Amino acid sequence: MSNQQQDRVIALAAMLQSLTLVQQIAETGQLDQADFETLLNSLLATDAPTAEAIYGDLSQLKTGFKQLNRLLSKSKDKQDVALLRHAVNLLHLEKKLAKCPTMFDLISREIDQTPQQVDYFGDINNPQVIARLADIYHRTISELTPRIHVHGDPGFLQAPDNVNRIRALLLAGIRAAILWRQKGGRRWQFVFQSNKILQISNSLYESSL
Repeated sequence: MSNQQQDRVIALAAMLQSLTLVQQIAETGQLDQADFETLLNSLLATDAPTAEAIYGDLSQLKTGFKQLNRLLSKSKDKQDVALLRHAVNLLHLEKKLAKCPTMFDLISREIDQTPQQVDYFGDINNPQVIARLADIYHRTISELTPRIHVHGDPGFLQAPDNVNRIRALLLAGIRAAILWRQKGGRRWQFVFQSNKILQISNSLYESSL
């Protein structure tokens, strides 16, 4: 596999990991903390030398690779279909964001200031830091269409901390979608290159174990 092909699959895995965690919150009010921190940190990794380095290493994306492998396999359940729909919508949103340089610049400036807040609170997982990232998404991406409608238990979805975590995860999902496009990713590849994507994803998942 070429480095570019590998990077595209890493980006897809990261995007699906973010959406999987959104689903976890919506349905259980909980999420995998290590997976969550990997995605939060990816938002601040603006100068990483490789796609893999954005997420630490491949082992940090095991959840995403597993989900990508499921989506590209023949057997999908209702949850998988909903996840795939959200993934397609994130790619749509990223494409619209690419045509809004003013909004893109605003997001970049806001994220550039986030490390100062992380230093102040001592942890990227601090509720104040997550709220800041959520607010960036709310003031920018959520104004674009199609909007991401998350379904689940209303009790979990109405909790302010959960709302913030979901928005921060969607921002991380957009970050992964940007990486996908930067590495030559196109939507038609899902149809015409799905077997190749699955092959690479399986290989990367095995490497992550």
